[in-house]
Amino acid sequence: MTQTIIADHNQNIDLRIEYLTNCSQHISVLAKLQYDEISQHWVKGASVETTKQRLMTHLNYDQLPITLVALSEQTPVGMASLRINDGIRPDLEPWLGSLVVHPKYRGSRVGERLIKAIEQEALARGYEKLYLLAFDATIPNWYSRLGWKKMGTDELFTHTVTVMQLELEK
Repeated sequence: MTQTIIADHNQNIDLRIEYLTNCSQHISVLAKLQYDEISQHWVKGASVETTKQRLMTHLNYDQLPITLVALSEQTPVGMASLRINDGIRPDLEPWLGSLVVHPKYRGSRVGERLIKAIEQEALARGYEKLYLLAFDATIPNWYSRLGWKKMGTDELFTHTVTVMQLELEK
């Protein structure tokens, strides 16, 4: 059963957001994208293969973790995950994680559309807040423009991370 989350024809990009389980043929491409843009810089011992294995655990509709994939003309151009926990602060849930957009598609609001889709998923599951962590010190400014509030800092993989939250609007 195919479940399309949203279709968006703005920004000259025909963008469709799907559950990863509907387009699992793209796991290898998405694992490489996540590794290249995030994991190799922040996660000691990361590899494309370990990233791929982790994504295989996200092939869900009805339980967390889930990953949503942004597709443009059947090409994966980004993804974001909704997880119970993202490696810190087990008292907070759920977490937006692994938001990554292919560099060619940055500036086209793909990331914002993925975040909105994750927000919808969290709301549908009864959550009132969403959390994230940011490795890069410049990223929280971008999230702040989208309504996220800084909560403080923590540590993950020996890196200081900024922790943020978003009050979900019903």
